[in-house]
Amino acid sequence: MRRRQVGFGLLEVMLALAIGLMVLAAASQLFASAHQAWRLQGAALRLQDDARLALLRMAQDIRMAGMFGCLRLRPGDFMDPTARQAFAQPLVIGPSRLQLVVAESADHAGKPDWMLLTDCHSEALVYKDLPSQTGTLMTLRISRHRYELRGSTLYFMWGPNYQPLIEHVREFQVTQVHAPEGSRVDLTLTLFHSTLQLEQRHELSVALRNLESDS
Repeated sequence: MRRRQVGFGLLEVMLALAIGLMVLAAASQLFASAHQAWRLQGAALRLQDDARLALLRMAQDIRMAGMFGCLRLRPGDFMDPTARQAFAQPLVIGPSRLQLVVAESADHAGKPDWMLLTDCHSEALVYKDLPSQTGTLMTLRISRHRYELRGSTLYFMWGPNYQPLIEHVREFQVTQVHAPEGSRVDLTLTLFHSTLQLEQRHELSVALRNLESDS
């Protein structure tokens, strides 16, 4: 009597192997797609956060442009002759470039370009360097801030110092708009991540609080 064989034949083994390979390929493709989607989402969020921080920083400077204390400055108030021209044009817009003369907070790092001393009643003087005797006058730190696109990096510059503000910038546009309700500055940042072929466009409008003249 012939004993009955138990097990899988070659056909069954080959069929099971083929099915297993198809399942593995599908799972690998699914994993690769999920990983790519995760990379795109992460890169998009990083670009969005970087753009938001850069635009908010520029917006803060734009709001402070031309804010030189509580008195209107006169020609005789400038002890530094170079300050008068800078204060007369606190907002300058160029191709891929924004320049502002702003009042800084007291905790801002670095040396300011000018110091403004005022009593907010009758006296206001602008110095290059802070005099040794200031009396009871209030002191304001005034500096020239610049934002400039070089290559694909937007830089923040003040005096001889500069630092990269945001990378992957394809285009940086600044436009001053005059409207019946008041002037504003429109900022546009176009970002492009070449590795992931990801592009974003971010816009922000900022009202001009302290100046209305053309730049």
